[in-house]
Amino acid sequence: MRVDYEYISKILDVFLNSERTTVDWNDFYPFHSESEDRFVFHIEILRDKGLVSGVRGSDNTLGINGIHGEYYISVVPWRLTADGHDFASAITKPSVLIAIKNKFKTEGIGAVIEIAKKIAVKQAEKLLDV
Repeated sequence: MRVDYEYISKILDVFLNSERTTVDWNDFYPFHSESEDRFVFHIEILRDKGLVSGVRGSDNTLGINGIHGEYYISVVPWRLTADGHDFASAITKPSVLIAIKNKFKTEGIGAVIEIAKKIAVKQAEKLLDV
C-alpha cells in the first residue's frame, strides 16, 4: 500500500479539530465505514515517524491489534506530538497539500514531512515580507 498524503491530512484534521488534548478511535467515526487496513496503515506510519503517540502506558501503544487482516482497535487516547503538530499544521494547508500531491506523492513519508515543513516556512516568510 502506498502512503496517501490526502488521507493523512484528513486523519490529522481530526487531531487538530478536537477540543480535547487527545483523541481516540471513536473520534474517527467517518473512517469506521472505510477500510480498516487503510486507516491502520496510515496511523501506524504516523506513529512510526513519531507524529502520533498513544498516552496510556510507557510503550505509547495505539491499542491496535490485528490478526489475519482483521483489526481490533481499542479506545485508548492518542495525541499529536510536537513534531506531529508541526507536520499537521503544514500538510493541512491546501497549498502545501496540493504541492505534495502534485510533485511529491511518490516520495517517502520522511521526505514529505521535511518538504511540507519547508513549504510552510517559505509561505510564512513571504507573509513577513508583505
